[in-house]
Amino acid sequence: MVDPLHGDLIGRIRQRAGDPATRTDAPPSTRGQTVTVGNLSVAGLDLGAALRGDLRSTPEGGAAALAPTASEATIADAEKQLGFALPQPLRQLYRQVANGGFGPGAGIMPLEDVVSSYLELLATPPGRRGQKWPIRLLPVRRDDPGLCCVDVDNGEVIFWDEEELAAGASDKVWRRSFKPEAPDLGAWFGRWLDSPSPEQRTKDAMQKGMLDAIRISLVHWRAKTPEERAAFGLPEKGWEEKLFGHLGIDLSKL
Repeated sequence: MVDPLHGDLIGRIRQRAGDPATRTDAPPSTRGQTVTVGNLSVAGLDLGAALRGDLRSTPEGGAAALAPTASEATIADAEKQLGFALPQPLRQLYRQVANGGFGPGAGIMPLEDVVSSYLELLATPPGRRGQKWPIRLLPVRRDDPGLCCVDVDNGEVIFWDEEELAAGASDKVWRRSFKPEAPDLGAWFGRWLDSPSPEQRTKDAMQKGMLDAIRISLVHWRAKTPEERAAFGLPEKGWEEKLFGHLGIDLSKL
């Protein structure tokens, strides 16, 4: 018996899945991403515009909406085709969050794709010597290459590393291609929730790039004499604020 997911975990998953920018680990476009440095918010990665105080942005259009949840009829039909019941945590995700398109990596597949992928693996054994797919291993996420799967008996998340098969056709290699990913779906999704989203990593990188650009510019201007700075209209005192004061950051720390 696989334990169900706690309600608070489902709530956190639903919240992150509701935001197109954090729904999966697919890399977001930098275009339209907002970066905040002090009082400055800049959309898109244009460091020159940021340093000039140009706040114009070019956001992209809206992202696709989260899929609706799977109905009881859809789940019942899937279970009939599979020949076994979905593990309770997986049922919760499809019934309470969405019918796929969210979660670690590229996100779990829609239930219809889970069924078709599983049946295809059974019909066409993927082992190089015709080794059969484990009957109780359900693929839930496509990787490139490989699959993340759930053991329907104990709930363990297993990654099938298709690239491993390049090492040979033996049963040993076949067994080695199945690698533990997480003890259960709760741990798998918990780890995902506790890690920064690609959007956040992109914003952090963009912010660091902006600050690095300001530091380089400050080094350049600090190397000049007061007379050289004056030739550019900069005062002897407070020239840093004249150049970058609109950013609202502590320039003494740069």
